Amino acid sequence: MNKDIKLVAIDLDGTLLGSDREIVEKNIDAIKKIHDKGIKVVIATGRCFNGFWWVRQALGLEGFDDYSICNTGAFIRCNASGKAIVENPLDKSDYEKITSYLKDYDLQVGIFTKDVLYNNEEVVNNGFKTDQEVMRLPRQKFKDFDDIEEKVARINFMGDEDELDKFYEKNKEALEKDYMTMRNETYSLEILKKSSGKANSLKKLCEFLDIDLENVAYFGDGANDIESIKLAGLGIAMANAKEETKEAADYVTSSNDEAGVAKFLEKLFD
Repeated sequence: MNKDIKLVAIDLDGTLLGSDREIVEKNIDAIKKIHDKGIKVVIATGRCFNGFWWVRQALGLEGFDDYSICNTGAFIRCNASGKAIVENPLDKSDYEKITSYLKDYDLQVGIFTKDVLYNNEEVVNNGFKTDQEVMRLPRQKFKDFDDIEEKVARINFMGDEDELDKFYEKNKEALEKDYMTMRNETYSLEILKKSSGKANSLKKLCEFLDIDLENVAYFGDGANDIESIKLAGLGIAMANAKEETKEAADYVTSSNDEAGVAKFLEKLFD
């Protein structure tokens, strides 16, 4: 494992965070140590930027030279200011096209921005409720798409697994002519600009920082981590990762509940 790693990118849920969605203490110590040595540490997550503010704060990643890949790569933001350095927002025409697919299905629409989750239903379903609880963000409604002041990172179709399976099987091919889709959770289907995705944003961030991808280590567990694990010079999957994620990785570390990130960083950086 003789790698000159200059940037470490880490997924959150199922990777840095334990099953209780909290940061495993050993991970905090290990990340602070390598960050203090000058190694870039980048969060790469499906969460909205302010759906993990407490993680950045606990890890000490709040500088103007600290960055996060958020909303499954729809945005890269400066951690100190929240300013976007790369953005792939969906507009009103995207919203109208995407939601036109939903007329025959019992699914709800969730719209994800930097600070807010939008849902116009009187009673939100369990899929939306789960994401709201995980990200600790408010829910708001809108009368017209133009009422949404922040840029839209992604649109989710949310509902029961069986209904989403039925929808995805019938509409996946048509949707993917125009958009990137990601099914990282059973209750949610993400729809993003084709230029989004964690791997695409990892490339762009490395170009911005003038760091070669060979000098990147990437930790992940989910379907939305596979391309980034393949892309990085060192791809590490968690023991709790899906099989296809493990197959893409160079190494498999301990599980998220066993501080797998910290254990591997300790070996990597001695």
